[in-house]
Amino acid sequence: MSGIRLSEVVLRTTEYDRLCDFYSLVLAQPRSVEMTPPPSDDPDDPSRICFLDFYFDPPYSQRIAVFECKDIGSGPTSRGLHHFQLRTPTIDALLDLYSTLKNSGHLPIEASNHGPGTSFYYRDPDGNKVELSSLNFTSQQEMRTFMATDEFKNNPNGFPLDPERLLAGAQAGRDLSEMLWER
Repeated sequence: MSGIRLSEVVLRTTEYDRLCDFYSLVLAQPRSVEMTPPPSDDPDDPSRICFLDFYFDPPYSQRIAVFECKDIGSGPTSRGLHHFQLRTPTIDALLDLYSTLKNSGHLPIEASNHGPGTSFYYRDPDGNKVELSSLNFTSQQEMRTFMATDEFKNNPNGFPLDPERLLAGAQAGRDLSEMLWER
């Protein structure tokens, strides 16, 4: 697909402050947003989240995210890559990619409106989690304003979406930017 760009790399760690400080130095950027999601028993769910933004030119953005995850010993859920995100230029392009993947037998394991973006998550053939996403805002200030709200900080996962409902709405001529916010 033309127009797709690497948007986010999400790392998991048990050394949250050390890793955040390291990437802040590397990127010469302060921590953009930090939050503490509600507690979860899932070792893959973070207890703290930090975003370090270093590029924003709508519809694209680039950031490193650090997830503090439970220390369950050596292995993929304690440290390393959590997932990576590829950004499409529009929600229409994201739905086109969804259709292409679906027609090849690949369905998302999750689909959500996180607020800043709409995302469809897949597992690649090796089991890596890949987030395919479209930005929901046209300016960095709009996105940062939303990310500063209690609504986002208390629920960074957002709410689930049905890609088939979005696809049917698009085919019926509905405004996808409105449909994204329907629960």
